[in-house]
Amino acid sequence: MRHRGAAPCDRSHVLKSAPSYKIANVYTGVTPAKLPDKMPAAVESSPHACFALTESLDICYCNSAWDRFALENEGPNALAASILHKPFLQFVPDDLRLIYKEIFQRARALGRMQSLDYECSSAQAFRVYRMQVYPLRPGCGFVVMNSLVIVHPHTRAVCEPNDARYRCQLGLIHMCANCRRTLRMDEPETWDWIPAYVEHPRRDVTHTICPFCREYYYGAYLVPKKQTG
Repeated sequence: MRHRGAAPCDRSHVLKSAPSYKIANVYTGVTPAKLPDKMPAAVESSPHACFALTESLDICYCNSAWDRFALENEGPNALAASILHKPFLQFVPDDLRLIYKEIFQRARALGRMQSLDYECSSAQAFRVYRMQVYPLRPGCGFVVMNSLVIVHPHTRAVCEPNDARYRCQLGLIHMCANCRRTLRMDEPETWDWIPAYVEHPRRDVTHTICPFCREYYYGAYLVPKKQTG
């Protein structure tokens, strides 16, 4: 399913790595007791943003690359010091929580890594990350790695911010948590790319998931609807 104006993930571009630089005073909250032997050093030195979860999906560890990832995407509220010891699903939009639960349940049941690609673009660049969920020993939780696999300048048509057009009756602007497009209220099947809303986060934005991203990125983990009759 593709909503109007949506462009599929373009994998023909040359993959580029995210810029590497250090964030001062990174707080990692290392908890070696939660991870297998030698895993903390390997994860801590990874250039990819990694975190660990308890079996109940509480965040118990972030590596030194996490804060860079957080600042590039969600801002200070996603820094390690702000999210440690909190439920991971607290930071997942309501529309995606069942899907993420399914990913972790499959990783535990199958005993092997599960992966998921997701878009997390900035106002300037189209970016796709790959989330890899590694189950640890039963009862010890999971390690999650987020690596940048695609990045290139946007080719989407740009729309100007217009609160009257995009704000619902409750005063909220509905943005896809994945592609960061914004839903038109007068054309409910159309999602527009508005860099101004992405670059300057607003308190009146609520996150959901658009039909295209639900099928394109999360279709493999959607729980089939029960047939009636």
